[in-house]
Amino acid sequence: MSRKFVITDIHGCASTFKKLVKEKIKLSKNDELFLLGDYIDRGPDSKGVLDFIIELQRDNYRVKCLRGNHEEFLLYALRDEREFYHWKTRNGGATTLRSFGVSTVQDIPVQYINFIQQLPYYFETEEYLMVHAGFNFEVDDPFEDKQAMLMIRNFKIDTDFLNGRKILHGHTPTQLSQIITNVENRDALEINLDAGCVYDSVPDMNYLVALELNKWKLYVENCIDEIP
Repeated sequence: MSRKFVITDIHGCASTFKKLVKEKIKLSKNDELFLLGDYIDRGPDSKGVLDFIIELQRDNYRVKCLRGNHEEFLLYALRDEREFYHWKTRNGGATTLRSFGVSTVQDIPVQYINFIQQLPYYFETEEYLMVHAGFNFEVDDPFEDKQAMLMIRNFKIDTDFLNGRKILHGHTPTQLSQIITNVENRDALEINLDAGCVYDSVPDMNYLVALELNKWKLYVENCIDEIP
């Protein structure tokens, strides 16, 4: 039977990501893996994360990827010098550049830029809405507010819009114990799966998690990457 997994906010932790996928969930080509953005920045090997995702897709693994705000920051940095400075100094962009062995965002190979540019903002299934950050339910069409899908926090849920579905997202680092509590609450309408993989000094964070949707089971991997 095809299994379905969700992972988010990898943030350059390539070794941890590979261990979770290869050893913990043991992804097969029959499975589906949904990735909810923030593959880059802060951690040591953003290039390695993107390489592994692209390699899986080329090998016909069913890996579907969303855009996160950090991918958007990189695209902003391509267009504006001030955005480049902000991304590099405030949002972990320096570690991404270092992983590619370059000093400017324009020197990142075009195939990676193309990969990021084609990333969608959300996935919609019969049971779930998957997004990086969340939705702005104060507007007529939450799918039109791209900024909210990348950046919103503490959003109020419109149960009529959900129509029985759950929201799966990341973006806001959350203690593992709270994620476990939310997953165990089968009535929860939104589940944040960002376990703060790069936050090695914050109690109950520094994990990468995968949620198996079929069995509603959480897989947890301690971060093994050395955070800059």
